[in-house]
Amino acid sequence: MEEIQYSAQSREHILSLISRCTNILTLPHIVHQILEVTSGKKSSASDLTPLIESDPALTARILSVANSSYLGFTKKVSTISHAVVVLGFQEIQNLALSMSVIQLFNRRGSDFTEKLWRHSFSVAVGSRMLASYLNLKTDGKYFVGGLLHDVGKIFLCQYLPEKFSEMLTLLDRQDFRITYHALEERFFGIAHAEVGGRLLESWMFPRDIIDAVAWHHEPHRALSDPALAACVHLADILCTIRGMSPLGDRYFLPMDKKILPLMYDLKESFGTEGLIALMGQLDLEIDRQNALLSAFRW
Repeated sequence: MEEIQYSAQSREHILSLISRCTNILTLPHIVHQILEVTSGKKSSASDLTPLIESDPALTARILSVANSSYLGFTKKVSTISHAVVVLGFQEIQNLALSMSVIQLFNRRGSDFTEKLWRHSFSVAVGSRMLASYLNLKTDGKYFVGGLLHDVGKIFLCQYLPEKFSEMLTLLDRQDFRITYHALEERFFGIAHAEVGGRLLESWMFPRDIIDAVAWHHEPHRALSDPALAACVHLADILCTIRGMSPLGDRYFLPMDKKILPLMYDLKESFGTEGLIALMGQLDLEIDRQNALLSAFRW
């Protein structure tokens, strides 16, 4: 196997590219206004409702989520004021942020990009399932963390398309025995997880979601909410094993065993049998939540 050296695509080059692109990949002004309101201690639903209503597209997406089987409300949510009350400030903030991020990237991506978004949606659903399995409060951060966990990979694919394509070509070679993650670091000098974390930090995401994305392959290193990072990590592995990945199952990393003490603290019976059972339910849950995907995409 030939030695791979791409000094032009060094870590410093990628970090510079991220810095330049975040000046272009800016979130809409309304999202910053929502962040300001939701972080205010004296803010109320009456402060947030008119902001969201001023953006018809965001209004439609949030109402779509509020009325989806994802949340399971028995009564129809027909107004934003009702949605703000039943969802809460944090959920609204996470939805507005994640929807806006997805809109920033190329809507007509490559076949690989489309498969990657599909994988990300599957991981989002799986993360929420794992949170429920571990008896955690299943709020929106699990879905959002899963949905955006590979946003760094999307960034590399769309902003360095030739190098990314070259890397994928090497992966497909029969004589090339190296994992995606090892090759990515040798190509770009940085892992997609760190790229994603830096992007989310520039967009002022909550720290727990930033950490979940930045450490989704090493969740024990997530300081703010290791349980969230662990759910995204395990969902990523389950979806890849299940074949819900653009790279195939020979390119995934093993489970981070350093999270096992936390898993046993959360659920004493945590083990392989429970994860296999969850994997069997994953297809059905993804199909059930499929309509939700349209709320996040275009």
